[in-house]
Amino acid sequence: MKNKIKVRSTLKDIRNFTNIPELRKGVIQEAPETPVNGNFAVNSIANFLHPSTQYLKVKQVAEINRYTRAYILEPDTAHGTAKLAYFRPGQWISVTLQIGNAIVTRPYTLCASPLRSVDDEYMIIVDKKPDGFASHYIFNNWRKGTEITASAPCGNFYYQPLRDSKNVVGVCDNHGFSGFLSMAEAIADKSLNMDLTLIYYARKQNEAIMSQRFDELSEKASNFRIIYVFSDEHVFKCERGFVTKSLIEKYAPFTKYSLFVSGSNTLYNRLIPQISELKLENKYIRFGLNGQIINPEALPDFPQDAIGKTFLCKVIKDGELLSTVPCSSTESLLVALEREGIKAPSLCRSGECGFCRAKLLKGNVFIPKGVDNRRLADSSHGIIHPCCSYPMSDMTLVIN
Repeated sequence: MKNKIKVRSTLKDIRNFTNIPELRKGVIQEAPETPVNGNFAVNSIANFLHPSTQYLKVKQVAEINRYTRAYILEPDTAHGTAKLAYFRPGQWISVTLQIGNAIVTRPYTLCASPLRSVDDEYMIIVDKKPDGFASHYIFNNWRKGTEITASAPCGNFYYQPLRDSKNVVGVCDNHGFSGFLSMAEAIADKSLNMDLTLIYYARKQNEAIMSQRFDELSEKASNFRIIYVFSDEHVFKCERGFVTKSLIEKYAPFTKYSLFVSGSNTLYNRLIPQISELKLENKYIRFGLNGQIINPEALPDFPQDAIGKTFLCKVIKDGELLSTVPCSSTESLLVALEREGIKAPSLCRSGECGFCRAKLLKGNVFIPKGVDNRRLADSSHGIIHPCCSYPMSDMTLVIN
């Protein structure tokens, strides 16, 4: 070695180091048995950034189009939330809804700049789906002043300088643009230091939600640009067709870059095989939430003999039998529990966060490979995520 490192020490240093365990034991033994009371700064910061529950109110409702609305949310100080928790661009909150007897949750991405949370405003965009149970309820019931219960900001779909390249290529469709809108807003107000090229796919130009705002941000920030891809029509200065490997390579920088993808299951199914051909390291590829799988029976590995069958699930909580719930093989266990009015823990509804994890004592479930994000230890001990588990027999389930 050309460069030698010299470390000067003494026996006293070594002695002090080896004495640390005994010193620690002495401090623990001398500590009082009574709990330490006091509001320490580190606990106050942790409680602010990661509250177990946030109580919010609708401050404003903005109509984007016939089927899409933006909801501006503020803290509900009357119920104990004085300030909104800060978030990173790309994170989401989970809202709890009481719809008839059902208690359901839905994650919605925070789509404004995090600086707006400093001014006590969140913004979420809700798309009214034809068969949307929660979205129809929100459209019919959320108005200015409506009280909402929500989680703290969650999720890992955000830019992290220690993990990601500064150059990011994003791909989205109408189901996944919200996180990128938050990133673009933060880039424009200089609270986020990254270079983002967003490839936005839609069938037609008028179906690209918030395109006007994306264009304004692209004009404002030199390190954000947006590329539109339309499959059903030719548009000047836009791409025609679908997002492909060659299209990503066309707009990707020549240097190292990260790839962020957020959208529908259709986008994921079409794009994932092509992403593998890009030869990017896995650490540079990130996927946003894609929601619950619709029509799981259409998956090639779904057990065909279970289609159309209904099974019974015994639900145990706190050591007692809570209920026996009928479950269709083509709906997730979480949906079945919520329909019966059981308040089961859940956040992402995509198999990612693990918040809904439960113990399967008896029975069998089908878990699609693409959403089985359990740790090896969990899967070997019968732990499942009800949000992406489909019943294949009668079963017994323990929930938290």
